[in-house]
Amino acid sequence: MLLSLTAFSTALAQENNADSSGRKLLDPVVVTATRFETRKEKIAQKLDLVSREDIEMTPSADLTDIVRKTAAVDVIQYPNLSSGIGIRGFRPQFSGLNQRTLLLIDGRPAGATNLSQINLNGIDHIEVLKGPASSLYGSQAMGGVINVVTQRSKGAPGGNAFVEYGSFKTLQAGVNTGGNITSKLDYDLSFSYLERSKDYKIGKDNWLRNAFGYKHATKNYNDRPAVETDETSGDGTRRPFTKLHYFSGTLRLGYQINDHWRVDVRGEQFQARDVESPGELSSGSTEASTKDVDRQSLDVSISGRIGRHSPGVKVYAAEENTANYTQNVSGKPVVPFRSAQGHNAWKGIQVKDVWKVGRHSVILGYDYLDASTDSRRWNNDTTERAPTQPRYALISSAFFGQALLNAGKLTLQPGIRLDHITFDVRETPLLPTYKAGRKTTPFASPSLGITYALMPSLRVKANIGRAFVTTDAYSVAGYNEIRDSRGRIAVTAGNPDLKNESSLSWDLGLDLNKPQSGLAANVTFYTTKVDNRIAKIIKTVNEPLGNGDIITSRATFVNAADAEICGIETEISYDFGAKSDYRYSLKAFWNGNSIIKARELIVGTDASEVRRDIQNVARNTFNFGLAYDNLKWLQLRLSGRAIGTRKDIDYTDPANPEIEYPQYMVLDFVAQFKITGGHTIALKLNNVTDENYYEKRGYNLSGRALSVRYMKRF
Repeated sequence: MLLSLTAFSTALAQENNADSSGRKLLDPVVVTATRFETRKEKIAQKLDLVSREDIEMTPSADLTDIVRKTAAVDVIQYPNLSSGIGIRGFRPQFSGLNQRTLLLIDGRPAGATNLSQINLNGIDHIEVLKGPASSLYGSQAMGGVINVVTQRSKGAPGGNAFVEYGSFKTLQAGVNTGGNITSKLDYDLSFSYLERSKDYKIGKDNWLRNAFGYKHATKNYNDRPAVETDETSGDGTRRPFTKLHYFSGTLRLGYQINDHWRVDVRGEQFQARDVESPGELSSGSTEASTKDVDRQSLDVSISGRIGRHSPGVKVYAAEENTANYTQNVSGKPVVPFRSAQGHNAWKGIQVKDVWKVGRHSVILGYDYLDASTDSRRWNNDTTERAPTQPRYALISSAFFGQALLNAGKLTLQPGIRLDHITFDVRETPLLPTYKAGRKTTPFASPSLGITYALMPSLRVKANIGRAFVTTDAYSVAGYNEIRDSRGRIAVTAGNPDLKNESSLSWDLGLDLNKPQSGLAANVTFYTTKVDNRIAKIIKTVNEPLGNGDIITSRATFVNAADAEICGIETEISYDFGAKSDYRYSLKAFWNGNSIIKARELIVGTDASEVRRDIQNVARNTFNFGLAYDNLKWLQLRLSGRAIGTRKDIDYTDPANPEIEYPQYMVLDFVAQFKITGGHTIALKLNNVTDENYYEKRGYNLSGRALSVRYMKRF
């Protein structure tokens, strides 16, 4: 084997990065935290950067995969293209317009509630900002922001094409190309396709689970002792209804009008048909279903420079559509029919101006966003029934400003944003008792960041900010009456005085960066207090009406619940290649989040109160690994993800007890070989030790999967 490798390596390219050591000494440029390009060391907030190399050297199919394997975040993930992410103790979400992690593409709302719809082809890097960012971005930026930065190619056209085949008859193929067509016209084009034509197997060998004893979950009942459940069931079984295929594509055209102004147009399409969902593991295949998913977006931006000012305008629109098809009714197969359909739409405009004043920068801007949702349901293939909620829109109009003030060792980052949010409930077919209504409320989001250089390589960073997430429009401006055959009426009315759920967060950290010695480290303590969480309260009444009917209950929404979160983030990396002036790279890395406290107050419809741990949030989340690059022809990476205990509700048990998930650890491995002529072969091994694990109990993910990718650069 050694002789074969030696012979093989002599045929490989001996190309080296002439400026590799210089490249490694540069701090990455980011845009998320300030909405303009700023050196990472100047930003007070904690920010993780996922590079293009990280994406290529980590087995991952979509945005959720790569972020959960690199950025130490919480995840909820199903096998059927449904997933979401939570940052700093906030529960991960994968649907709805009111999430607590904001997803952006090139700084504008992504137009997606489900991160599985964001393909990794055509992405330059990903920025994961941790902590509040409502002072710049408004609603949802409570736990943090994920900004997907796409490729912007210049110069002679080039790119790559790839094909990959692996376990479970999984085929992937794609192309990326970009550059200048003329001296003023440039482009980026990407397309990718994935098909898994065989159901995957759940992990069987479980080397790590068995070594550490992670074999049991614990159910905590209110009226009886706790019970341990065996989590080894399903080991090695093939999971029916887990086949999958989809494609995605993007096209960007840019035109340099003159030396100071340019315009860019970018469109994106994602489409998946007949996506299979296996249902909960204990149900076998009796809950199996399928769905169709598509998402498309378009944005047009104009940017320029006038003296010290860099103005820009971006107009965008996006939509996502989901259609669910029922395969079983009451556990028995039926002729498949469309049972539900959802539509979300976004349209907006962003206006900003970055003003450079000496060493200082000031950004002023205006955002407008109209986000709407509606849904439909069917009893069978011909009979439509009422949806679960009315149509509504959340419309925000906001002015914001932030400064980056440099005073020697001290950097100040003050900011504020004022949102005016309109809650618009609309008339909905089959819901005649729901009344249309509108209500507008203001919200101010201030923030302050401080960075101080104790020495050139060591900085202390502090950040405090207020953030918010809008409630459902119906909770503020809705009205509904339900009357039974005996004339009894249940009234539900929105509360026009309802406040937005809000949080106050602060963090304090130390950041060490010594690229000459190969060492980088960060430790950050953070704490968040969440107030004005929404609770639905139902009161029994007896209000006779003139027609003989009686109002028997009145329900409304109040600000009653809260939450408290605090934790410590740790990050460290060391590159042994620094000792040889980066003639090679051998980097050990670690990124972790440890929750000290994550508790929430739950208020029942009868105003009863229960305080519990926030669900689907791990006590510890660690990403770690070892990466080698000889800067010529060989790259190797062994990476892992370790998750501590998490809590959830077990709805498969009639008593609905709280359940504590066992810990798990999963390892991945990638080896990439560069061959003369721009050819690359990569060997990818996902879940090396073949673990049976899950992000959502009952929806176990794939066991060991091997694939080989061939890529040609041109």
